[in-house]
Amino acid sequence: MKTLAKFGIPLLLAAGSYAENWNAKLLDASCSDKNGSQPTQTSDKKSRETLAKNCAPTASTTAFAIETAKGQIYKLDSAGNTKVASEMQSGAIKPDNDGDVHVNVSGTLQGDSVQVNSVSGKGHTK
Repeated sequence: MKTLAKFGIPLLLAAGSYAENWNAKLLDASCSDKNGSQPTQTSDKKSRETLAKNCAPTASTTAFAIETAKGQIYKLDSAGNTKVASEMQSGAIKPDNDGDVHVNVSGTLQGDSVQVNSVSGKGHTK
């Protein structure tokens, strides 16, 4: 019985929080907050593209968010912000030909933010 408790409880806890992966556009979180018209799943493509262009992150961005293909926006946690800023400064994450910044993010969704495990540039170009 002790063996079951020893291995069963951690297994149940791990099942409750699992990592997810997103292929998404990177945004300046402060800008997307100010625009107030955050895309939803029903927003049209043009509105989402405008937000991505207007809120594309720069070298001075300190707070990041991601916009999924479905138009959902999630802010990154502080560790994720640090990882992305470092990757942008090193050139590993950079804009594509039309100015969008595409990333692969792995982490755990907590409300409307992501606790980031890893982030990398997607290398997406049009």
